[in-house]
Amino acid sequence: MEPRYRPRSEDPFDWFLRIPNRLELMKPIRDLVGATCEYHGVEEEARQEILLAVSEIVNNAIEHVQGKGDEGYHEVDLYFGIRDGLVVARIVDEGEGGISQSDFDGAARPELDNDRGRGLFLIKAYVDEISVSPVPGVGTEVRFSKKVNGAGAGGMP
Repeated sequence: MEPRYRPRSEDPFDWFLRIPNRLELMKPIRDLVGATCEYHGVEEEARQEILLAVSEIVNNAIEHVQGKGDEGYHEVDLYFGIRDGLVVARIVDEGEGGISQSDFDGAARPELDNDRGRGLFLIKAYVDEISVSPVPGVGTEVRFSKKVNGAGAGGMP
């Protein structure tokens, strides 16, 4: 499996996964993200915020992107890592109908009685930087970073 994106040398990615558009895979993905945060000593509150951000972005890529394969099949690439107190995640979908930067820029506090629409607002609140950009010939890339306390230097051995 060849990644669609070549990380920059300064990207602290510990691992990369290619995920088929199946929501039932979210539990093991969350487990891997959580274990990576734990390995690096990320504090519990920040770990939960990171888990929410990754889950929401990957869920959105699975649910809302229309892939080019049979019955809309597509895959999502997830790059994740931590170095020197900086968490970086990059999610690249393959398809159309994904999210845009303006969706995050315009994310407003949701109404309390609304069951949907909280994800973008919470992601924006929990991460320090987020960017959305098209990947020509592939789909859309969402990248976020978050500075965390208690995260040691280095990557996975």
